[in-house]
Amino acid sequence: MTILYTLVARGSVLLAEFSGSSTNASTIARQILEKIPGNNDMNVSYSQDRYIFHVKRTYGLTILCMADDVAERRIPFTFLEDIHQRFVRTYGRAVLTA
Repeated sequence: MTILYTLVARGSVLLAEFSGSSTNASTIARQILEKIPGNNDMNVSYSQDRYIFHVKRTYGLTILCMADDVAERRIPFTFLEDIHQRFVRTYGRAVLTA
């Protein structure tokens, strides 16, 4: 299982992004961000070709990662929770208005 791409966003505003490979993940991730309904907290996954985009939204902060399709959900969502905690610890209350 490999996590190939991740981003942090507030609404449709991209706050941080990382890609470990050359893919169109960034384009697909932005399309997913635009289509996610409302502002409610959620954990969802979307399939695209042989990749799965996992999305965690907590308090309006959205963390998304792209993993290959052999990954279970547990590892990517644990990764997303870790990224969320680190982001909040680093930027504090600024994430609420970023």
